[in-house]
Amino acid sequence: MEREAALADFEAARKEWEDAFSRVPDDALAYLKPGDDYALGGLQVHVNWVLVHYRRVLEGIVACGFTDLGPQDPPGEEPRAREGAKRGLSRGERGKSLDEMARLHDAVRAGVKRLPDSDWTRKAPVVYGAGQDPYPTSPEDILEWLRDHYREHVQQSADLIGEWRTATAAG
Repeated sequence: MEREAALADFEAARKEWEDAFSRVPDDALAYLKPGDDYALGGLQVHVNWVLVHYRRVLEGIVACGFTDLGPQDPPGEEPRAREGAKRGLSRGERGKSLDEMARLHDAVRAGVKRLPDSDWTRKAPVVYGAGQDPYPTSPEDILEWLRDHYREHVQQSADLIGEWRTATAAG
C-alpha cells in the first residue's frame, strides 16, 4: 500500500478503535472475563503498549540506518504492560489513556511522514526479543501491523461488553 493511503487507513483504524472503546461503560473498565489476559479497559492499555513498542522499533530502524536492530523495550516493561492490561482502567484513568494513545499515534504518524520515500518499504533485520532470530521489518510493515492491531480489538471489545452485561445481570 502506498504510504499516504496507509497513513489514511492508520487514521481510520484508530477512529474505529476509539469509537468501539467509547462504547465501554465506565463500570466495565475493570471487567476481566475469566481466563482472559485483558480486562475490558485493559484493551486500551494494551493498545498503548503496542504503539510504544512499534514506535521504538520504527525509530530504531531509522536510527541504525536499516541495519541490524536488537530488542528495543527495556527489560521488565512488557510484563508490567501485561499486568496493566489485565487490571484494566479506572474511570479516572480512561481519558489519560486515550490522550496517551493520541500522542503515541501522532508520534508514529510523524515518524512515518519524515521518512524518505525510498525507506517506506525498506526492510531491516529486527530482533524483537532476546534469543529470537531477526525478522525483516519495514516502516510499511509496522504501520500495517498497527492498523490491524487497532481493528483486532474492535470486535473483541464489543464481545466483552456483551459478556460483562450478561455477567452483571447474573451476578
